[in-house]
Amino acid sequence: MDILTSTGKMQSMFYFDGELIPEPEYNPRQVSNWVNVFIQARDSDSDDETLMRTVAAYIRTSTVSISVHAKHHDYPLCVSIKVPGDYHSNKASILAAAELQADYYCQEIRNGRVQINRALLFRREVRDQN
Repeated sequence: MDILTSTGKMQSMFYFDGELIPEPEYNPRQVSNWVNVFIQARDSDSDDETLMRTVAAYIRTSTVSISVHAKHHDYPLCVSIKVPGDYHSNKASILAAAELQADYYCQEIRNGRVQINRALLFRREVRDQN
């Protein structure tokens, strides 16, 4: 599974109105955190809204990792949510911002505007291991 688009950029985790949301390239001068949520293979049977509610629940319970890079490129079964800015002074602030973003995606999924990039999230090699 190639996680690069035809333009050579990394695939995003979400589609908006049928098009992949552009994922910004890493810029060391820009402070960003990524909240990485690892879900279970059995979640592949869930619809996108249920998946995002699961992601939000993991964020609320702090069952996540925080990094400077999105881990959904490196690991299947990972949803990474970007939290830009250096104004988040602690983990609780980062998680609160990520939870708001997850809730936004959930609402937009409900409205039919956002879809999860399931090909990236549930890569073939995951199914082959189960």
